Amino acid sequence: MRVLLISTNKIRVPRPALPIGMAYISAALKRTGHDVDVLDLLWESRDLKAVRERLTSKPYDVVGIAVRNLDNLTFVDPIFFGPMTEKIVQCVRKYTSAKVVLGGSGFSVEPLAFFEYAQPDYGIAGEGEAGIVQLMDYLKVGGPIGEISGLCYVDANGYFVQNPANSAFDLGALAPDRSVYDPRYFEEGVSAASDLTRDHQPAIETLQTKRGCKLYCSYCIIRKTEGKGNRFKEPAEVVGEIQRAMAENPSVREFEIVDATFNFPLEYAAEICTEMIRVKLNVPWYCQLTPNAITPEFVDLLAAAGCIRVDLGTDALTDEALADLQKGFDMEKVLEVDRLFTASPIEHTHCIFLGGPGETSAALRESISFTERFLNPAQIYANLGIRILSSTKLEQQAVKAGILTEGQGTFVPAYYVEPAIVDDHETLDFVRDAYLRHKNWYLWWGLRGQSLSDRAAYSKQTVADMQREYDYVMSTKTRLEKAPRRPTSRPTLLTLGST
Repeated sequence: MRVLLISTNKIRVPRPALPIGMAYISAALKRTGHDVDVLDLLWESRDLKAVRERLTSKPYDVVGIAVRNLDNLTFVDPIFFGPMTEKIVQCVRKYTSAKVVLGGSGFSVEPLAFFEYAQPDYGIAGEGEAGIVQLMDYLKVGGPIGEISGLCYVDANGYFVQNPANSAFDLGALAPDRSVYDPRYFEEGVSAASDLTRDHQPAIETLQTKRGCKLYCSYCIIRKTEGKGNRFKEPAEVVGEIQRAMAENPSVREFEIVDATFNFPLEYAAEICTEMIRVKLNVPWYCQLTPNAITPEFVDLLAAAGCIRVDLGTDALTDEALADLQKGFDMEKVLEVDRLFTASPIEHTHCIFLGGPGETSAALRESISFTERFLNPAQIYANLGIRILSSTKLEQQAVKAGILTEGQGTFVPAYYVEPAIVDDHETLDFVRDAYLRHKNWYLWWGLRGQSLSDRAAYSKQTVADMQREYDYVMSTKTRLEKAPRRPTSRPTLLTLGST
């Protein structure tokens, strides 16, 4: 069958992210004999014009729309991507008879709400490699639709159905189809144009070593989109994939491991580093780490394996806030980890939230003072507030704090910022001035020259306007009820080609 995959991600800050999810879906489809074209809207100034031109250039049987994010996750500059996805679905309907399938992590976060809003033919929640191949077989020859892994659809009785993810994807069975990447991702000036931390940014490749997560951060939905357990590639497969990717694209100089948390479990990350050292990989790379699984020996291993930068999921800078976010470590550990990396050749960045649940103005000021006195990162990336997502502890806290109403949902951007902090103009000015005072601290790229309190007030109004617009749009659409629950089958590991 002929398939068009559309990547809808438009986020360029701090640097454009390769559409690795779409690359895996393309590889799965090609492995099973389907013809695949791609359209990456990151590079298009007029999205719908680009979609229309592609749709009218040749016929397609299926159009898959990859939704990486519901929004840009930034309270001080909120942008909602749902309306763009809905317009793309309408465009496909107008110019072709192709079936429309939504997928990606953004869709998987809120499949029912997204289905109601954009009204595709199908969606795939969670990992898509197994489900998309099974769906293609169903569209071609029929069969039991209820067995398609993660499939979302409206049944004959008008109910919304979300099939269980009954097939887990074998990461070692398939490498992403890197031919879908636009060559402009690898132009050295592209990342430097949006990443204000660097004047020069070499071309970067990305890869996953595992899927799933066993951490319990209060705001996170990785366990929902990738699974609660871990599934791993063999370390030799990871290193081999890096070697092949860089050999196939000589412009690439560095690579990034895009696991949400590379070093959890620590033993597996150490095995990968050891394999890199064994084969003398000698390629600079980055990763994201959790402070609660870092030892002096692991820092030495990272350096020996060629790691040049780590982004630490520190999230907060007081013991009370770390405990509330369920991070599993305290400020003593943060200080220890900061000192370990300061003494190493590896650049380290703390990524944190400001104004999270229970944080007071005094605590926020003290955390900034602590950072100035005791931490020595290469950068700090901060967000005012935390994006609220469904079925999380943070959602429950937001309802209790009056930030969300009961049953409001989180499809439309909503952010947890302690109301007392939003209303404390002096503290917001203090925060703004502190971040502008340090050239390597980044709160928001457009902060310079603006009042943070004014910006926060603007953002609150923007979020409210988004919710009102959504409510208006949904008043013209049919609300869906979930179908009665059916027994779920035990997940099986799927190697593509066995379907």
